[in-house]
Amino acid sequence: MSEVKDKLVRTDDFGHVMDAFFLQLGTKLRFLTKGVRIDEQPLLGALVPMAEQMARRPLRVLEMKLVRLREHRLSHGMLYFSGWLGVVLLFEDIGMGILAMSESDLRGPTLYGRFKFLATERPARPPN
Repeated sequence: MSEVKDKLVRTDDFGHVMDAFFLQLGTKLRFLTKGVRIDEQPLLGALVPMAEQMARRPLRVLEMKLVRLREHRLSHGMLYFSGWLGVVLLFEDIGMGILAMSESDLRGPTLYGRFKFLATERPARPPN
């Protein structure tokens, strides 16, 4: 996992980041089936505009599924837009993630975007 994070932070060739993830972990069924499904709604507000910018057109989210692996502080999963497929990795400990997207018919190139985020917790009740 550390190699994937290191590549995410240090490289500008994001294909290497996704390659490292899938070579090390993405084909291991035991890894892929671990984790807890998370609520994707808070992430849609950030990922959809990013995906639209990458695709250079408006997109409609058809499905999004993310799984969190607490011991790795990693969430990963897939997004399915109208005509596009995406894979996302979110590393909580470094506050960074990557979105890889391609047209669902796979005729175009894979597009990549790296992003930074700040994980926050919602207060139990609104502040006064």
